[in-house]
Amino acid sequence: MSYGIHPAPACVIAHLSDTHLLAGGALLAELVDTEAHLRATAERLRVAAPDADAIVVSGDIADVGEPEAYALAREILEPVAAELGAPIVWAVGNHDERSHMRAALGLPGSPLDPIDTVHEVGELRIVSLDTSLPGWHHGGFDEGQAEWLAAALAEPPALGTVLVMHHPPLPYRSRLMRLLEFRDEQRLAEVLGAGDVRAILSGHLHINGSGTFTEIPVVLAGATSYADDLGGPPPAMHGIDDTQSFNLIEIYPDAVAHSVVPALPHESRETLPAHLVAQVEQLSPAERMERFSRKPS
Repeated sequence: MSYGIHPAPACVIAHLSDTHLLAGGALLAELVDTEAHLRATAERLRVAAPDADAIVVSGDIADVGEPEAYALAREILEPVAAELGAPIVWAVGNHDERSHMRAALGLPGSPLDPIDTVHEVGELRIVSLDTSLPGWHHGGFDEGQAEWLAAALAEPPALGTVLVMHHPPLPYRSRLMRLLEFRDEQRLAEVLGAGDVRAILSGHLHINGSGTFTEIPVVLAGATSYADDLGGPPPAMHGIDDTQSFNLIEIYPDAVAHSVVPALPHESRETLPAHLVAQVEQLSPAERMERFSRKPS
């Protein structure tokens, strides 16, 4: 059904990040119910993205790397993924522990090796790069990963590649968080310069954000656990149990678009009632423009 000049997207990605789950559904910092937030996010995702082709979780799945926390993530997200027929792409964050994450999520490889994966979703390739460094919270390339990434990008698919990495390769607004940035940007730029990456999906900063890295769009998903408040008075860092969100990434042959979706239930009102939407759907394309776009004289 035609509504505008663009066709339907060739691929849709639901992009979540920073779930920070704890074993037994324990409260994060004894305050934030991250399990309840992820369950609510899963329900919102069902409504907002019934056409999702993949679900990306860009790291910090567990807060302290507990096996039970990863099992909880599977319990909550796998039924939604099965309903949508969408694979889940897991990425590793600085709070995650490779061995526990690999075992609990059934990911291939040796326990302590980087969890780097490639997923073919139709004509799109999604590459998940493990930017965690064992024993540290900042990110970078572990041994051999730059070469692995170059090989993974060697043969471009028709729609190109989306790269998932927990630490965004961007300048960070929070001065303190700059200590925890991705420290191998120059090497990453060299690898991506010869590739076909259309977008980079990240998390880590608990904010909605975007930027460019070597002219590639970088999109940050706001955390489903809690948000960082850049408006809090410095020098302290401020977190709020509010404004949680996730992203929808739409891939077109010649464009990439992203939308931010509130993750938790909230009050809303119908700005356009359902019965009027149904009426518009019954009209011809020209009649739709006349009915919906024409200003009253």
